[in-house]
Amino acid sequence: MHKEIENYLSHLLPLLMQKGVEVLSQTEIAWGVQLRVSRGTDRANINIYHSAKRGLSKVLGAPRDSGLKQELDFLLNGEKTAETFAGFHNWHCWIGSDECGKGDYFGPLVGSAFYVEAGQVADLRRLGVQDSKHLNDVRIVQIAKQIYLKYPNQASCIVLKPGRYNELIAEFKKQGQNLNDLLTWVHEKVILELVAKQNKAEGIVVDQFSKAQKVKSRIYKRNPALNVVERTGGERDVAVAAASILARYQFLEALAMQERKFKFSFPKGAGPKVIIAGQKFINEQGDKHLADVAKLHFKTSSSLKTTPSA
Repeated sequence: MHKEIENYLSHLLPLLMQKGVEVLSQTEIAWGVQLRVSRGTDRANINIYHSAKRGLSKVLGAPRDSGLKQELDFLLNGEKTAETFAGFHNWHCWIGSDECGKGDYFGPLVGSAFYVEAGQVADLRRLGVQDSKHLNDVRIVQIAKQIYLKYPNQASCIVLKPGRYNELIAEFKKQGQNLNDLLTWVHEKVILELVAKQNKAEGIVVDQFSKAQKVKSRIYKRNPALNVVERTGGERDVAVAAASILARYQFLEALAMQERKFKFSFPKGAGPKVIIAGQKFINEQGDKHLADVAKLHFKTSSSLKTTPSA
């Protein structure tokens, strides 16, 4: 192995460890070395070469939409302008919004918005900001705390605990509306709250959850001057990615508080484990508290016996 590659690895490997990236293997290849790495379910290959003519070169292999790929690409090659805006816009000051918890039976629905200036993008990438779905909960907590510490006036958040969520979804249904309308209301709240604090924002990027683009319509009615872009895969934009991390962090904090209050472990999602846990919760505490811990309109509720077992 060439000495320059060895020197490069001596700096790279600690950085990978710091970002929670596990090195699965390190193999010498023709003119260089290959690292097979992973974090969570994401996998990537990093090939590092050296030649007398070109010096060091790095080739990254990973799925195009992988959050790990985006972070490794920044680590290896530096910030790229195209990645900053994800092709959605070319603003210099903007807001991204996202939500968390809509697919979780237990715990709250959380909406979050984050304001970004172009000069802050490189630092946010260095902190590890990317789509929260590509990060484990430990990294979510670490990155969120750093975001709040370094950018204290650039975020807004709303946490709808299950009790309040169940009240609101019932009210929306009475008006012939559905979950997407509630999500729209949540996004509108956090966006306008942040716009009031950061009025330099040139526009808003929303992670799209409805083909009808309801957030854009609602924001336009309140403030026609605001540019709103709703896109699927919105987390590719750094502002939306930061919002997704903060939303996930607030979800985890609220769920942990719920667990302490009821002395019960609530699994995430809405699969078989959740049904088992829901029945156990009812058996232990009766069904009167289910509305305080779960989103009752989920189909999961119909799988539960709402009377305590003998």
